[in-house]
Amino acid sequence: MKAVAGSIFYARLGLDDKVRPLHKKLDKKMFYDFADLTKKEKDYITKYIDRIELTYVLTPSVINIQPFINEDYYYEGVMFITIRLRQETKEAHLSVIGEIIQGALPNPVVMVFEKEGNVQVGTCLKRLNKIDKTQVVLEEFAYTPWFSPDSDDETVRQFIDAVHITALSFSHFFRFYQDIHFAVQAFQHAKAVGAFYIAADEESRQLIAQIEQAEAEIEKWKNKIKNETQFNRKVEYNMKIQQLTKQIEQWKQQLR
Repeated sequence: MKAVAGSIFYARLGLDDKVRPLHKKLDKKMFYDFADLTKKEKDYITKYIDRIELTYVLTPSVINIQPFINEDYYYEGVMFITIRLRQETKEAHLSVIGEIIQGALPNPVVMVFEKEGNVQVGTCLKRLNKIDKTQVVLEEFAYTPWFSPDSDDETVRQFIDAVHITALSFSHFFRFYQDIHFAVQAFQHAKAVGAFYIAADEESRQLIAQIEQAEAEIEKWKNKIKNETQFNRKVEYNMKIQQLTKQIEQWKQQLR
């Protein structure tokens, strides 16, 4: 099951109907050569990654999507990279591994991590470095939670529907990749928001950030209550939790 989790996910996206998979193994050494990594970062690549594979490359020659090129962005295609992780990989390792891979590849990359029959999808919006146009700046990362690619869970289904090849914009590669990125963010924030909600405008994104911040505040006050001995302090903390919960509900209503 471990080896096929990514394949099941790609099949559900309908990618094989449009593009032929490459399944090209990428040498880990290329990631050392392209990035200025510390010894610890190099160890992450050698210790925790079993295989890195270039699974699909979408370009105008294989799919009817136009490049998007201006002074800030250079989106001439999209790569799908599958990263098979070893069992001992911890959650804290993923963001470092993701940053190394995204930093080494200037093209837009959809990362599909595989581990123990589950997948996690990662994206990163990149823009051109204003001083050196051959370099990219990693602007914004997003990661889904881990999920089983053949799950019939409602949020998983909504995510897969949103990133299905027929649901994405074919106007140009920047829009195409943005659609995937926003769907990944919607899955990432689904637990906090209480729904799979694609925030395509800045106001919605701000509301979601506020909801997540308030959720973290609630956790902080709940922990304080556990350690508090004075009754009046407990009441005070509970009132703060109630206020935050009410505020969260108001923000959720604004999203709807």
